[in-house]
Amino acid sequence: MTNQSTIDKLIEMRLTAMSDAFRNQMGDAKMKEISFEDRFAMLVDIEYSNRKGNSLKKLI
Repeated sequence: MTNQSTIDKLIEMRLTAMSDAFRNQMGDAKMKEISFEDRFAMLVDIEYSNRKGNSLKKLI
């Protein structure tokens, strides 16, 4: 699977914050030094925070 197809699938699943963060990680050479688990945790945290922030905005 190519990175672009991964990004397309994330967008299709409405995980846009995660897809943006994944693109940013691919462009950052420092990210290659970080383990897969830590990088994945960062992606999940970004998506989670984005969704919580959007929920809060809707409530306000």
